[in-house]
Amino acid sequence: MIKRFTFILLLQVFLFGTKSYAQDPHFSQFYAAPTFMSPSLAGSTGGVRLVTNYRNQWPGISQAYHTYAVAADMYVNKFHSGFGAIMVTDQAGSADYNTTNLGLQYSYRVQLGENLQFIPGLQFTLGQLSLNRNKLIFPDGLVNGGQSSGDAYLADTKANYLDFNTSLFLYSRKYWIGTTVEHMMQPSYSFLDEQAKTPMKMVVFGGMNLWKERVGRIEEPRRAALCYRYERQHNFNQLDFGAYWYSRALELGVWWRGIPVFKNEGLGAHYLDNDAIVLSAALVTGSFRFGYSYDIQTSDLAGFGGGAHEVSIIIEFGDIFGCGAQYLDCFTKRAGLHFDKEQPRNLKIY
Repeated sequence: MIKRFTFILLLQVFLFGTKSYAQDPHFSQFYAAPTFMSPSLAGSTGGVRLVTNYRNQWPGISQAYHTYAVAADMYVNKFHSGFGAIMVTDQAGSADYNTTNLGLQYSYRVQLGENLQFIPGLQFTLGQLSLNRNKLIFPDGLVNGGQSSGDAYLADTKANYLDFNTSLFLYSRKYWIGTTVEHMMQPSYSFLDEQAKTPMKMVVFGGMNLWKERVGRIEEPRRAALCYRYERQHNFNQLDFGAYWYSRALELGVWWRGIPVFKNEGLGAHYLDNDAIVLSAALVTGSFRFGYSYDIQTSDLAGFGGGAHEVSIIIEFGDIFGCGAQYLDCFTKRAGLHFDKEQPRNLKIY
């Protein structure tokens, strides 16, 4: 009985931290993973878009976290609708603990006025958790010739689940705000007999666009944007604040992730969240955007985890199927929100 309790406790701490629910993967380049942040942004370019993201978190720790995402979306003007698909894989630890989610997304655009649009969205997700049992090492296995009591209790190393997300997005000429509610089905999954539920997560994001059409004699506009993001899941709260500056071919950004205003639970105690300073840069040429960011840790892991490296690639193919028109070029290659001068309803965020 003691061995069983020890095994369950160790597995829970290894896989789920101090709580019995999994931690969601995330990207520091929020706006370079638009449909990951909100299904309302599926189809926001008015054409076809391909987005890839990679995150290496805590490289100073051997075999820590690697997150990969691939997404594609398009807009169909006839139905005022956006359609998207996204796959996210998160790998953690030496035991190959993997989470893979495949989602299908839909958004519908509602024109509320000449300069105001409202877009609800939804996402259906099929997910799988997997674990390499052969790479797990338990204390009793070190003294019993490699035989561990854990093998008797870890009957299955795969768990499948269904999930559902919903979102809303509202924007005007200068401001935008969106909200996403994830894990609405609170999927249950477990490698053991006990059930573990993922609590719902709410994300609120928004910002204000600052810009000048021209700087001196330079025809090329230079713009700036202020952004924020708030996340709540179970007893965890996080507030992020960021700013972007960009010209036609270069984008620079900085985020303070985890502003220490909330007390969160961790390891049986309460602590003020203070995660990282994120520095980002991106090069844009035509329909291609390449971005890189680095997390400078400001938490207790500073100097130990090694921060986080993140790369993003966005490619826009335009209206290759002849389905788009009067589109919203949103969350693509720029970090601000502005109306295109020639097309008043063509907004650009990021």
